[in-house]
Order: sequence, then structure tokens, then C-alpha cells
Amino acid sequence: MRFNRLTQNIFSLLTLKGVDYVLNFVMLPFLLRMLGAERFGAIVFMQSVVQYMVVAVEYGFNMTAPRDIARASEERAIGKIFSDVMAAKFLIMSGLIVLTVIALAVMPPTVDFDVMLLMAVLPTVLGNIAFPVWFFQGIQQMKFITISVTVARLIILLAMFATVRAPEDYLIAALLQSSMMIVAGVLSFAIILRSYRYVFVRPTLEGVINVLRDGREIFVSTVAINLYTTTNIVILGLMTNPTAVGYFGAANKLIDSVKGLMGAISNAVYPHVSALVKDSPRGAIEFIKKFGRRYVGLFLGISAALSIGAAWIVELLFGAGYEQTTSILRLMAWLPFIIALSNVFGIHFMLNFGLQDLFSRILIAAAVLDFIIIFPLTSELGNFGVALVMLIVEVFVTITMGVAVRKKLSESGLQR
Repeated sequence: MRFNRLTQNIFSLLTLKGVDYVLNFVMLPFLLRMLGAERFGAIVFMQSVVQYMVVAVEYGFNMTAPRDIARASEERAIGKIFSDVMAAKFLIMSGLIVLTVIALAVMPPTVDFDVMLLMAVLPTVLGNIAFPVWFFQGIQQMKFITISVTVARLIILLAMFATVRAPEDYLIAALLQSSMMIVAGVLSFAIILRSYRYVFVRPTLEGVINVLRDGREIFVSTVAINLYTTTNIVILGLMTNPTAVGYFGAANKLIDSVKGLMGAISNAVYPHVSALVKDSPRGAIEFIKKFGRRYVGLFLGISAALSIGAAWIVELLFGAGYEQTTSILRLMAWLPFIIALSNVFGIHFMLNFGLQDLFSRILIAAAVLDFIIIFPLTSELGNFGVALVMLIVEVFVTITMGVAVRKKLSESGLQR
């Protein structure tokens, strides 16, 4: 039954990503052609700023909640996890709203900051709460994620075609993109109300504190990851201009779509591994090894194809004027392969075998490394330097996690 459900979940999320690819390969070129590199870069920059708030609201629940729900033995326990996590998310978002209002109030009028663009992108934060992906992952019913996101993306895409006509429409484009998860959330809650009413129980202060405490290490890890991914785009925007961010953002969006496919497969497998660990640690390790060989092999092929075909892909999707994106994409194309390895080591092994603290420390070290090299490389190489920094840091993460896993297996006697 577990393997049948796992197969269904992987198929559901692969279907989602297939639809995602089609829609992204329609929307991304459309936005770049309609808005131009400068306006597109401004949206990418503001999305990166707001991503800090998304990370705070997400906390560490995207990993801890699916794991805990997968291991819960009865509906009452699942309902408690759901309600406590949702309450914690609303609590965090309330604090962020207060801080944002204060920051905007004290900001000097001389600072060139597009407040309207910030307002257009902020719904992304609410969408993170409205769409409880972690719940469907935990109960291993990913088909509902596929249904909700596919319908939401189609609605947003049609709205985009109807309203975005020129660079001046960049606020509408930003608002529509940031509203997608809210639309998906409305659809998903209709599903929950129909089939999973048992999750609507009253949260408790003790429960909220417990889920916050449990997610703390993952939150630290997520902040660290954000420091060497999203922050790089913010630094690029501060050190260069929106046009340079636009050229980089075009390549980064393509890589993000591949990383989305990686995440879909990884998220489908993660709760399955969590359940296996509970019953048979050795069996879980054998499963991770078999899964890892296929998973990493798939993204090695994708990375090679992206790198070899970078010039053709950029010309086909973005047209003339984006030649600078080609060299960036050719380098960043190897990120999926490298990250696939670190996902196997970090997410599937370290988080499931009690190495959350070490996982966090490795990512914090990666953030420090990124901070050391990002400024000189960006100053010398511009947006290509940011791409190089991301590659160097991900290689560091993969190697250190691989060494940690090998050591853990050797010490525990589970290595064969």
C-alpha cells in the first residue's frame, strides 16, 4: 500500500510539474517580452525581498509538519498538528505585518523604494498560509496539490494575458503572480472542508509553542539557505541595476522550474521515508540509496542538456536582447545535479535520522561562505559572478553533507 501510494504521489506531482513547465514556458517569455528586462528585474528583486517574509512564515513547517503527520496514528493527532501549525503561521504573519508597517513609516523619503510594487508582491506571504501543501504531503495525497495548483495557474495565466500589455503593467503582473497561491489555497480548503473536516480543532498555546520549538532547527537551516540564494539576488540588485537582475532572473527562473521538479519528487518521497524510518531504519537507508541513484541520474541528464542547449533555449524563449542570459544559464545549469545530491544527503537522510542540528550548521557555514565571496565576485563579474557564487556554495553544501552522512552510517553500523 505504501509503494502504491508513493507511486501515485510521485505521478501526481510529476503531472503537476509537467503542467507547470508548460505554463511557465508560456508565462516567462510572455512577461520578459511584455515588461522588458528592467521591469522584470524590478519584480524579481522585490520578490526576493518578500521571500524573507515567506521564509519566516514557513518557519520549518514544510519539513516538520509532513513528517509528523505521516507518523501520526489517528485523525485527532493529525488535526492537532494542522491547527497548531496554522495558528503559528498566523502568529508569525501578524508580527511581520507590524514590522513592515513600522519599516515603511520610518523609511526616509529620499530612499528610492517602490512601495506599490512591495504591496503587489506581499500576497505571496498570505498564500503560503492559505495553501497548506505540507498537510497534503503528510497525508500523502499529493493529487490535491496538483488539482489546486493547476487550476490556479491556469486562472492566473489567462488573467495575465488579458491585462498585461506593456512595461507599465508591471504592478498588475506582480500582483497576479503573487496571488496564485491564494487562489490555490481557496481551492485546497474547499477540498479540506469536504473530506478532512477533522483537522479543524482549536489550537492550544502549548501546541503552538511546541511546533515552533520543533521547527526551530529547520527554520535556521531555511534562513541559511535563503541567505545564499535569495539574498544574492538582493545584493545583485543593490550593486548593479534592475536590467542586470532581469538578465540573471531569466536564467534563474528556468533553473527554479527544474528545482520545482526536484522538489516535487523529493516532497513525495520524504514522508514515505519518514514512515519507513519508524519501522526499519536499515530498510529506509536501502530505499534512499535506490531512490538516490535514479533521482541524481535524472537531474545529471537534465543539467547536461540545459548547459549544452543554453544558447538555443534562451533564443527560443526570450528572443533577441537576452544574449547575456546564455552564459549565466550555461553555468547555473549544473545546479540541479548538485542540489539533487545534497537533497538525498540532507533532506532524506539527515532530517530523517536525527541530524537536524548538523544539517543546520552546514547550511549556516554555507551562508558564511556565500557572504564572504558574493561581494568581490559580484563587483568583478556582475550577474555572472552571482551565478558562480551559487555554484560554489552548492558544491560546498553537497560535499560536506556527503561526508557527514558517510560518517553517520559508519558510526551507526548501518553501512553495508
